[in-house]
Amino acid sequence: MKVLAVTGSSFFRHLLERHLGFLTESLHFADSLEETRRALATAPDLICTERHLPDGTAMDLARMVRRDPGTSQVPVLLLTTSEDPDLIPDSLEAGITEVFNKVHLDLLAQYIESRVQREARHVRLSGRALLVEDSRPVARFIERVLGSLGLEVDTFACGDQALAALGGHEYEVALIDVLLEGRMTGLALVRAIRNGGGANADLPILAMSGLEDSARRIELLREGANDFLAKPMLEEELAVRVRNIVQIKRLLDQTAGQRDHLRRLALTDQLTGVYNRHYLTEIALRRIGEAERHGIPLTMLVLDIDHFKRVNDEHGHETGDLVLAETAAVIRDACRQGDVIARTGGEEFVLLLINMGADAAAGFAERLRQRIEEARPGGITVTVSIGLISTTGEPVGATFESLFRAADAALYQAKRGGRNRVVACRD
Repeated sequence: MKVLAVTGSSFFRHLLERHLGFLTESLHFADSLEETRRALATAPDLICTERHLPDGTAMDLARMVRRDPGTSQVPVLLLTTSEDPDLIPDSLEAGITEVFNKVHLDLLAQYIESRVQREARHVRLSGRALLVEDSRPVARFIERVLGSLGLEVDTFACGDQALAALGGHEYEVALIDVLLEGRMTGLALVRAIRNGGGANADLPILAMSGLEDSARRIELLREGANDFLAKPMLEEELAVRVRNIVQIKRLLDQTAGQRDHLRRLALTDQLTGVYNRHYLTEIALRRIGEAERHGIPLTMLVLDIDHFKRVNDEHGHETGDLVLAETAAVIRDACRQGDVIARTGGEEFVLLLINMGADAAAGFAERLRQRIEEARPGGITVTVSIGLISTTGEPVGATFESLFRAADAALYQAKRGGRNRVVACRD
C-alpha cells in the first residue's frame, strides 16, 4: 500500500514512520497542497494529512482529491489534536474519510493495517517472476498467465542463467521445471536458491514437471519448493497456485514486520522515539557489566527540562509534547552510535555513554545543554539541568542503581544551584 503523508513537521514524520513501520512500502511525504497535487500523479492508495497546511487546510486537500477522477476514491485521513465538535461533520462534508487524534496514532495504525489485510486478499500481484522452463511453447503459456496476474516475467532455459539473474533482482515468485537445459536440474536450482542467502533465499518456489514421479515431487518439497504442479497444467490452477504462494509469503513477511514493530514499540517511548525506562534498566545491566570486564570508562547522565510544568501551563500540553520530542531529537543527534538514550519520566532523560570518561563527559554535557537551549524546542526558550557520574573502568562493582543515584544527586545540585547548568558527581 502506498501511503502519502502531508505534514511539514519532521518530528511528526518520524512518529508516522514508527507507527506505520509494518508497511512494506516506505511512506511518501508532501508538505503543502501544491506538493500534494503533484504527488497525486503517483497514485497513492491512502492519504494522511494534518489540519493546517502552509497553503490551505485539510478540507481544501480533501476537495482537491475528490475532484480528481484518478483519486476520487482514495481515503483521506485527518490527523489533529483539535477538540472542536464541528470538526468531524465539517471534515466528512469536505470529503475526509476519517478523523484521528494525533495522540492516538496506534488507532491510525490499526485502521491502516486492517485495510492492508483486507486489500491483500484481492490485490493484483506486482513485481517480477522468475520462470525457468526450457520448452518455449510452455514458457509462452506461463508468461501469458503470469502477465494476467500483474507480474513481469524473466524467462530462462537453464539453471545457471537463472542463478545469475537472482543475484541482480528480487523476485516475487519462481516457477522451475524439473528438467532443464544444461547440467543443472530443477532440483539443484531449488537447493541453490534455498542455500544461497540474500534477498531471494525465501523466494516462493512453484516446481513443475511432466514426469509422474512421486519420489521426485517429495524431494523437491523437502529441498524447499513451496508447491508442485504437474504438466500439462490448467490456466486457472496455475494462476491460483501462484497467487496463493505469493500471498502466503507476503502475509508471513507482514507478520514478521508487525512482530518487529511491536517489539520496537515495547522498547521505546512513543512520544519521543527514544528507549523507555524498562529497556534502559535491561540494557544498562549489560553495558555496565561489559564496561567493567573490559576496563572501559562510562558515564551516566541524567537530564531534566527546567520548569516543564510551566511550559504545559503557559503554552499547552501539545507544545509540551513537542518540547519533549524535539529535545529528544537534539539529544539523539548529539550522541554516538552505541550510546543509550531513554526517557525515564515526564521530562527526564537518562543517557549511558560508553567509553567516555569524566572530562570528556563534562564537555559533552555542557555542549548538549547549549545545543538544547539554542534549538528552542517547540519554538520556545527551553533550558535543561544535567547531573552526571563517570566511572574510570576500574572494577568497582557499579550498578545501574548506584550510578543513577549519584547522577540524580548531581542533577539535584544543578537544580538547587539555579538550573540550566551541568554538575558532575566527583565521588
